[in-house]
Amino acid sequence: MFSNIRCLYFLLFLMLVLTGCHFGARTYSVTGTVNYDGQPLAKGIITFTPDGTNGNTGKSSMAAIKDGSFSVPKKFGVVCGAYRIFVESVESLGEDRGTKELFPTFSMDYHFPEGSNPPPLIINIPKNGEK
Repeated sequence: MFSNIRCLYFLLFLMLVLTGCHFGARTYSVTGTVNYDGQPLAKGIITFTPDGTNGNTGKSSMAAIKDGSFSVPKKFGVVCGAYRIFVESVESLGEDRGTKELFPTFSMDYHFPEGSNPPPLIINIPKNGEK
């Protein structure tokens, strides 16, 4: 039986595969930190989804968050333009007890500028998970 986090990884992988590639556009690496309630997020997943309503037809990207940090290499990076960023995390309840969400999926809008790698992103999620 898959744990919740394994199912989440599988669904995100499937989303990336089904989204396809955006050939010809220059991609950029993305790095940054994610804090939850003022502390580095122990582990989670960050997903970058192009915002088609704002003209971005790029590809989706994702990365694991570990000890508050994440890194998306250029090969799997973002193109310039508008994105929706999603952060998800769960905490273990112990062996054979499963997991629980730390907070509801956090989302935010971000516009990656054209021309160079973006500066490191710093995402601060308050304890209640609201923006």
